[in-house]
Amino acid sequence: MLNHKLRKTLSIVVLVCVGLITLAAISLLPQVKFDYKFEKFLPPSDEDLQFYWEHIDRFESDNDFLLVGIGNDEGVFQEDFLIKIDSLTSVFEMKGYIEKVASPTNIDNPIIGPLGVIKSSYIHVSQPELYDTDSARVYDTPGLKGSLFSEDGKKVSLFLKIKPSDDRTQNDQTISEIESIIESYQFDDAHVAGKIKGAFYFIRKMESDLMLFMALSCILLIVFLYISFRSLWGILIPMAVVGITILWMIAFMTLIGKPINFMTTLLPTILFVVCISNVVHIVEKYLDELRKKKTKLESLTTAFKEIGLATFFTAFTTAVGFLSLYTAMILPIKEFGWITAIGVYVAFLLSFSLLPALLYLMKTPKVKGKHSDDSFWSKRLHTLFLWVIPQRQKIFSVVLVVMCISFIGIHQLEFDNKFLDDYASGEEMRNDYSFFEENFSGFRPFEMAITLKDTNRSFFDLEVMQEVDKIEAGIKEVYGAGFIVSPNTFIKGTRRAMNGGKNKEYKLPATKSELKKIKRGLRRLPKANIRSYVTDNGYEGRINAKVKDVGGKQMRIKNQKFEQYLTANVNKDLFVFRVTGMPFLVDKTNEFLANNIISSLTIAFIIIAIIMGVLFQSFRMIIIAVLPNLLPLLVIAGFMGLAGITIKISTSIIFAIAFGIAVDDTIHFMSKLRIELNKGKSIVYALKRTYLSTGKAIIVTSLILCSGFLILVGSAISSTFYIGLLVSLTLLFAVLSDLFFLPVLILMFFQEPKKKRTLFGKKTKTV
Repeated sequence: MLNHKLRKTLSIVVLVCVGLITLAAISLLPQVKFDYKFEKFLPPSDEDLQFYWEHIDRFESDNDFLLVGIGNDEGVFQEDFLIKIDSLTSVFEMKGYIEKVASPTNIDNPIIGPLGVIKSSYIHVSQPELYDTDSARVYDTPGLKGSLFSEDGKKVSLFLKIKPSDDRTQNDQTISEIESIIESYQFDDAHVAGKIKGAFYFIRKMESDLMLFMALSCILLIVFLYISFRSLWGILIPMAVVGITILWMIAFMTLIGKPINFMTTLLPTILFVVCISNVVHIVEKYLDELRKKKTKLESLTTAFKEIGLATFFTAFTTAVGFLSLYTAMILPIKEFGWITAIGVYVAFLLSFSLLPALLYLMKTPKVKGKHSDDSFWSKRLHTLFLWVIPQRQKIFSVVLVVMCISFIGIHQLEFDNKFLDDYASGEEMRNDYSFFEENFSGFRPFEMAITLKDTNRSFFDLEVMQEVDKIEAGIKEVYGAGFIVSPNTFIKGTRRAMNGGKNKEYKLPATKSELKKIKRGLRRLPKANIRSYVTDNGYEGRINAKVKDVGGKQMRIKNQKFEQYLTANVNKDLFVFRVTGMPFLVDKTNEFLANNIISSLTIAFIIIAIIMGVLFQSFRMIIIAVLPNLLPLLVIAGFMGLAGITIKISTSIIFAIAFGIAVDDTIHFMSKLRIELNKGKSIVYALKRTYLSTGKAIIVTSLILCSGFLILVGSAISSTFYIGLLVSLTLLFAVLSDLFFLPVLILMFFQEPKKKRTLFGKKTKTV
């Protein structure tokens, strides 16, 4: 046995080592980075993703743009408003980070004549007397209504092609400057939407959410610790363990070059609830032993001996829950899984090094309250246990009813994702994107790659163009698309330019001889950036459009309808079609989530079942221990189905998170039951002692866990909100399952009067 001096020396060494590592971690905090890239949420080995990279290398990205929406209450065709739009357009055109600006005041209808190209503006800004004519021409021109002009005539849209950049600082400056410029004009209504605006917004929200969650976690921790232990040491020591754990993990991520993203923003909250669960179980047992008049050393020894194995297994199962996310094909989810699993073990390490060192070095605390057998909690738990015993048939029946209702809800559960769903109602980004959804053809890019099967043919063959025209018609018919641009756009535009700029001439040529003339005329148009839509070889092309964000489920239906349309109306012997683009890939990723959820949960269930098998050496006990943790998952899945909450990238992870954490209380309960049964107690007596001994810690830690995750509902990002809400509800159902369903299962399947049987390799007495 170690003497007091050696124990004290070891405790001081632990504190010094932890202190030095913590100082090193603090020095890394200024280097913490935040990141939000849509591309990282796509499976890197996916064939469609590889094709997408090749496609944008061949042409250009479908996502490097910003839409600027401007509203004027008195209508678009007001001189002061159009002067401001024209001035704004000119300012944007001078910016080096903007490659192209399409604005109501800079678009023109070129006319090719014998003396060259004459530009005829759609809007004569400085000639108000022509506004009526301009308005009529604008709304008669194909492609302008719903793209640059709203149907109600009160809003316009500017399309800004942004130079692609992976430099977050540069992109942030771009957005800040653009929004500042727009604000200086004091329009009645103004909105900006696009990829870099979304990244800018998300990163700001992640930064604020991280600070908010950490602050609320600290406040919540202080409140619960004070209620539980009513002492200053009972607050400061657990907070030190929790705080250092979170600090170390943030520093670790910085050290290995992993920026904080949408997923790892949850890390402080998760580590908070996991770490405090360990601490509460250990400290509660320590105080309970002190109430029995044992010495500090005896109390610490008993606490870590009895709680130690259960805490090790809870850390293991929680880590397994997170590591099961490694089966996901999405890189941020994989990283979130293994980083959080490491954090769980760091929390366990500090709980069994820093915590005992602090408790040993401090004075023996003055414990309040009586021994647990006479305490407030024991009396209430004793009453509850006596109620559960005779009600077990009713409880079992209620569970069956709840499961049936849950299965009904699960049947209604859908896999869907809408971009707008990531933002809370009333948020700036939601308002911005809703503006384009309600007033224009939408903001979601639609991208289609088309390759000619015969490489000797070209997109400027008349037969090919006629078939492409049918494809465009299908995109408009099926998807309700606007802003459609294809190789045909340039041919039609050139034909119109060669025929006096009349809108009725905006169509394909009727003969091959006419087509030859149009090809020659195409070279004379200065703004014809046809290289972005047809490669130099002539047989690879693209069609780009904007569609409304109807969600992944509806888009899958529309994609099927579009495929049917192509089969029925287009000569598929000419082409190879492929819908691509970032939104398409996000939708596809969500389709894989069902398999990922099932595989990750299956792995977690198997490992936890093995742990129960090692503990109890009984197949029936494995089933009994797993069922109470399966029930909350079924309930929450059913709740999601009945409430219309869809499965998507963010909400798919809640099952692995919740299961990994919820099973902790079951393990503490079953571990204590094992100890009592090994003392030769009857199953009912052992169950009663377990219920009274672990009940308070299970309830208190579950309340802390639920409250910890409820912090996340304060986020303006809807995905984070739902993670907080759904995990909290799952943990609430889990504690109810442990307090009511688990004892019922044990009593119904393990109480065998008038017989002796073997559990854990030892004889047990019967009632």
